[in-house]
Amino acid sequence: MVLSNGQQCVVGVEALADAGATRVGAVLEGQRLERFLHAAAVTALVDKALGALARGRRTRRELELRLRRLQPDARLVAEALDRLEASGVLSDAEVAHAEAASRLRRGDAPARVRQTLRRKGVDSRSTEAAITHAMAEDGFDEIAACRGQAEKRWRSLSALEPAVARRRLVAFLQRRGFGGHVIRSVLGELERG
Repeated sequence: MVLSNGQQCVVGVEALADAGATRVGAVLEGQRLERFLHAAAVTALVDKALGALARGRRTRRELELRLRRLQPDARLVAEALDRLEASGVLSDAEVAHAEAASRLRRGDAPARVRQTLRRKGVDSRSTEAAITHAMAEDGFDEIAACRGQAEKRWRSLSALEPAVARRRLVAFLQRRGFGGHVIRSVLGELERG
């Protein structure tokens, strides 16, 4: 719909009917115009969010931050995100599960996955459920994952002095989220064999 000032608005049929703008030349004033512009702003935000979701997984918090750069009104952003959640397009639990499974398969430790999901804005209950489910689904073994990461990295550090190589390997594994007891166990295996 195009307003008399040239502004183009995209809204659903319900918003048109609510504003009384279902016929050509309808006059929108006062509260009707405000409701119509509100609906148009929310629809524009939903479209922007859908574009972001089409390019990759996003949590509600990530979309909120992105949309707040475009629209400072937090209520409009929340309404757009609520609409996406209600339609099933936006789900933090699904993003958390997919992200946890992907990161665990790549060799990250559960602690690193937990940290990543929290940074993305996933609540702790959904984070724990996603990690637990992904670990059970793939039969994740933290020592085996640590060993795999350590063996790859150890080969690239072989030209260094042993103490330096060991220190760098420990730092690398810690950044991947592995705990001290797991790292010590794997280092012992690498140094023996």
